Amino acid sequence: MYYLISSLTSLSLSSFFLLIFLSSTSAFNITKILTQHPDLRTYNDFLTQTQLAHQINDLQTVTILAVDNGAMSTISNRPTDVIKKVLSLHVVLDYYDVQKFQHLPNHTVTLTTLFQTSGEASGQQGYLKATDVSTGGVSIAWGAGSGVGANLVKAVVSQPYNLSVVQISTLIIPSTIINNSSSGSGSDSPSPSASSPRPPTPPPAAAASPNASSPIANPPAWANPPRRAGAPFSHADSPDDDIPPADRTDGSAAAIFGVDNFVYVRSMVLIFIVTLFLISMI
Repeated sequence: MYYLISSLTSLSLSSFFLLIFLSSTSAFNITKILTQHPDLRTYNDFLTQTQLAHQINDLQTVTILAVDNGAMSTISNRPTDVIKKVLSLHVVLDYYDVQKFQHLPNHTVTLTTLFQTSGEASGQQGYLKATDVSTGGVSIAWGAGSGVGANLVKAVVSQPYNLSVVQISTLIIPSTIINNSSSGSGSDSPSPSASSPRPPTPPPAAAASPNASSPIANPPAWANPPRRAGAPFSHADSPDDDIPPADRTDGSAAAIFGVDNFVYVRSMVLIFIVTLFLISMI
């Protein structure tokens, strides 16, 4: 009887800690959540296209500053890398619902965003500043400079203290992100005329050669024939070079296996440990 009671007690405690362990894993899917809000459809689509949705799902605590379909038109024609930077600036790495925004300590707070941790932000570019004004509203602006900010509109989703989605009036677009991108390539796929040098003019001696069919001993670089259709890509030609890096930038087990598989593996390991413990008690 004593061993039976001990075994049941151990099993209950193990189950309790197992539930606590599993509950600490992010279980939300931002894409499915935002699908229930048609006015945020464009915002949701761009989170998927830029692969930010996967990064958001891996976070334990996050606040999404979303805008409606009309407000997304301000960047919808921009290159993908610009859209990703702007949207990552709207992913706050902390939990803020409407009530918390309206009762800020000292009436203002600096918010750290996903853009600041991406490695692409320079200085304080990845920070936002939220201020609760005397009229009861909340203003959110870029923390590294001046410019037009956005106003808090309403709560969309609240899952304390893991996920909060609030709607703001307009996108916060730092001029440095636009200017830096404009000084670069300007698009995801630059035209060949803009990115490739013009081939050199053939030497006059070759053009005046009496035997046009004879091979040239040392053909210039521009004379190399194009790659045959169906020929395998070289490393330089590989289309994989245009694929953005993986969303999960950390080396944790959750990033390697994925959230769902990671939860399953942890569950099986814990169940196996509990089983061995119970067997040893018999």
